[in-house]
Amino acid sequence: MADAFLSRQGQIAGTGDPTALFLKLGFNEVIAAFERDCIFKNWVRTRNITKGKSAAFPVTGRRTARYHVPGTPILGETNAPSANNEEVVNLDALIIADEVVYDLDEAMSYYEVRQDITRELGSALARDWDARAARVIHACAKRVTPQLAKAINADRIGQTQVLTAGYAAANKQAKGDELVSAIGNLKVAMKKKDVPTDNLVLVVPPDEYDFLNESSKATNRDFTSGNNGGLDDGRVLRVKGIPVYESNHVTQPAYTNVANSDRNIDYQQNLTRCRGLLFHRDAIGVLTLKAPQMEMTAPNGDFFKMYQATLMLAKMAIGMKSLRPECAAVIEVP
Repeated sequence: MADAFLSRQGQIAGTGDPTALFLKLGFNEVIAAFERDCIFKNWVRTRNITKGKSAAFPVTGRRTARYHVPGTPILGETNAPSANNEEVVNLDALIIADEVVYDLDEAMSYYEVRQDITRELGSALARDWDARAARVIHACAKRVTPQLAKAINADRIGQTQVLTAGYAAANKQAKGDELVSAIGNLKVAMKKKDVPTDNLVLVVPPDEYDFLNESSKATNRDFTSGNNGGLDDGRVLRVKGIPVYESNHVTQPAYTNVANSDRNIDYQQNLTRCRGLLFHRDAIGVLTLKAPQMEMTAPNGDFFKMYQATLMLAKMAIGMKSLRPECAAVIEVP
């Protein structure tokens, strides 16, 4: 009997590795899950590098203007010495999410095992990324020492809005209304520090998002344009003109840096009282050496032969640090 002409669905253009496209599928699923579940990623300043262990992010301050006296040379003395500084962001150790799939278990399963695992590995990286970013934004908002020596930049520190003692016992609508007022206060404070408020973003925990949804100020048709969400669709799109998102990482327990792995001190934060993070993209800097990516051991390779299993690994190499404190604010309970 003649051999069958197999159509190998994993080959590229019908030649080469019969699993090449399957591995690519896993990579795409990791990236799709990471992008879907990462809340903070699109709203912060990022820099990609191909080599090295750290990178400097510039921090610039306000400049002043003056009258020119006729007949006198213009020599740059108006803003000398410069009001510049930098923050060095270090790369942390490699972050991984891994799982080993036993071949026989996979063969007996009635559903696509690897597809679910690759999605979950991507989500695991996203959760780590977001939790890290939330802590760094919190650290930025808590900085009370100006980075620039000139008096004109003395107010460039973070800000905190503490909710009232009655917040915990209030009903949902009252809590939502108080949150709206706190958000407005912080937006005004940022305006006074020349922060570009057109690009502000607010991230709150699920509970506070629900409170805003029931607020008479955030979604009430008498006070809004009518397209800001409401109880019918469970959404709050904007408060005081600021886009609102929700994340489980806004409130999190105290974190202590892992020795020889966490290389940026800003990660060491306690967000147990935090109920909202309001920030501009310049608040923190994110350094990326290895963007989220997927690897799997080769079929019939040494690992498979030894364990009769496939190792699936999602990984990334990043680092984060606060940059401009005036661009970050925190809402917290007493």
